[in-house]
Amino acid sequence: MLKVGSEGLSEQELIAILLRTGTRGKNVFEVSEELYNRFDRSLRVLSNAEIEEIAAVDGIGIAKATSLKAALELGKRLYQELSNARITLDKPASVFEYCHDMRFFEKEVLRVIIVDSKLFAVFHKDITHGTNNQTLFHPAEIFRTAVRSNATAIILVHNHPSGDPTPSEEDKRATQVINNAGEILGIRLMDHLIVGRESYYSFRAEGFLEVKFHGRREGRKDFESPKT
Repeated sequence: MLKVGSEGLSEQELIAILLRTGTRGKNVFEVSEELYNRFDRSLRVLSNAEIEEIAAVDGIGIAKATSLKAALELGKRLYQELSNARITLDKPASVFEYCHDMRFFEKEVLRVIIVDSKLFAVFHKDITHGTNNQTLFHPAEIFRTAVRSNATAIILVHNHPSGDPTPSEEDKRATQVINNAGEILGIRLMDHLIVGRESYYSFRAEGFLEVKFHGRREGRKDFESPKT
């Protein structure tokens, strides 16, 4: 790395630096190659693996697995920081870009984005993970996050691990429930996006959220800044 720079190294060589040492009968480069092959030669697949799965590879173990997960998580956060710096979330495409990382989640995750009066993202929080027998949407948890932040508006985003962003009946029902609750609390639901692998579905752009809010009707495709 000192000689050619980090950009000049392969993925396997970068992984080898994190691993530092090999094991009996294998040097660190051989262990790195075996690990990379085990996870389909894909950093995305590796980043979604559990620590225990990584640690199960011969020559890795828990300590090295946690170091790898930490490095991969830093990479995700760096991408998020570079991508999201003062992005105005005034259209569905901007929200999709903001939540680019959700395209590769292997489980359903619901993200609440708190936006300010100019529709800048203040912060976001991933609050629930879907299971086979439990709904992804919990209005109390969603609005607890918003109320604690003194938010006047939120955007909801969740992913479909199948890659198809087409909404289910549960998605539609939950969106309406949350939108109605927001009207009562005075917290606008600006949009609800479903993120697929290469595309997204926007409830507002599709007219599903074209409802009255505090006595006036919202537009379909463009967001209006919430009143403070």
